[in-house]
Amino acid sequence: MMAGTILLAVATSLPELTVSISASIIGNVNIAVGNGFGSILFNFFALFGLDLIFRKKQLFLHGAKHHVSTGYLALLLSIITMFGLFTNDSFSIFHIGLASLLIIAAYVIGLILISSIQKKEENSEISDQTATSIKGISKTLIKFFLFSIVILVSGSALSLSGDRLAAETGLSATFIGSILVAMASSIPDTLSVFTALKLANINMAVGTILGSNLFNILVIAISDPFYQNGTLWKQANDQLIILSVIGFLLTIVTMLVTKRNVTRNPITYMIPSLTVVISYLGVVVYIVLG
Repeated sequence: MMAGTILLAVATSLPELTVSISASIIGNVNIAVGNGFGSILFNFFALFGLDLIFRKKQLFLHGAKHHVSTGYLALLLSIITMFGLFTNDSFSIFHIGLASLLIIAAYVIGLILISSIQKKEENSEISDQTATSIKGISKTLIKFFLFSIVILVSGSALSLSGDRLAAETGLSATFIGSILVAMASSIPDTLSVFTALKLANINMAVGTILGSNLFNILVIAISDPFYQNGTLWKQANDQLIILSVIGFLLTIVTMLVTKRNVTRNPITYMIPSLTVVISYLGVVVYIVLG
């Protein structure tokens, strides 16, 4: 679960980091911020959409309750982002807005607290299988970091392409950033979740999504100092407020679903996943029409 929440989530979210930083440098606020929020919503869409595909396994009924702690941190970061967007936060230190500073502090402190809580709750025993697998950990780490570098480099072109696409087609930068670019940059997360669910590892899947969403909010804060015309929070489109609120609500849905132990029938099991999928499609329509 921690591998999904921290290592895998951060690695698969590197495209979002390069996209938002690049967009901030070229001055396209709505791609920089929209990419973060759009990736969060698409991550939920991918998780629950794939759950519908694997619905016969009812994997959410076998998830660990530890994800609730990560969910609380995600809710806190969402509240801070909504504060930044609602107040048009203009206070800054070295081009870093107050909301960005709060996000960075909450992210670091939150992960430390979550880690300490889990250490107290889990047994410290190392199984024979784990001891055997340590021999191959060096090769695994090398592959992990090499693929992370590939993801990091390949994501840098998305913001430039999105900015040019918005300029040449007349499409809004909010739509480009929060839907198209966010969808493209979230492909690594989707593939990771698909693989995890195929292996029936629901904790890895949920951990990847919640951890990725935490990092996607952090990405906005990291990108803030690269924008030279104030803060990202002051210049962001009002539509992004709606995206942040929906991300907050979908996080609550995910927390509630992971706490379930039983369900009456396959239909009631599918209701949360169907709700999330329909909600995302509704967001796409809202952004297009807006």
